Amino acid sequence: MPKSFSCFLTLLPALLFVTASSTPAQDPAAEPKFVFETGVPPWKGERLELPPGFAPDLGWIGVEHIRFAPGMFDADAPDFFSYVLAFLLSADTDVSKENLEKELLTYYRGLSKAVMKGKGQSVNAEKFTISLEKAETPGSVPASAEQVMTYTGVLEWTEPFATQEAQTLNLEIFVWNHGDRPVVLSSVSPVAFDQEMPWKKLREICSRFRLEP
Repeated sequence: MPKSFSCFLTLLPALLFVTASSTPAQDPAAEPKFVFETGVPPWKGERLELPPGFAPDLGWIGVEHIRFAPGMFDADAPDFFSYVLAFLLSADTDVSKENLEKELLTYYRGLSKAVMKGKGQSVNAEKFTISLEKAETPGSVPASAEQVMTYTGVLEWTEPFATQEAQTLNLEIFVWNHGDRPVVLSSVSPVAFDQEMPWKKLREICSRFRLEP
């Protein structure tokens, strides 16, 4: 196991501690099943309740499931910090472009600050920025979803786990409703969109993602 991934697992309980006390517990059995077809061996992942302990100011209530590419925490890997992230939010949540930018920025600011603090370092998260644009030619829309809004975007932040350095993250985001609850599905990577690795795999996973039932 890469050292940086071990560090992430060590930090995770501290990052999530506030979640248990700040929001009502949500019964995983009451959730639909999040299906990520990542291949064999399956990508590792986590389930978090929203808002998470590292970002208590997040305006979203719901649940998050994430799947990490094999090289997620290895700064030398071609799929470093690449992952697929799905949020299932409470009914009537605002998922307009402007609110997506606001809440995602809150999420990543909190994540970076919490992890950096755990390493005894500080970061000026107010300098982080995000910009989303409606995608004109979406290429990996989840096949099971209907009336999907698609965005691409860029997040400028400080990657806290492996490098503690400034990083540009490229985002492909899909938004639709599962019943009356919004779903926000994101593929994330610092690698340029036109590179096959890791975007081919990320897009395959997104196109096959589904919630059951």
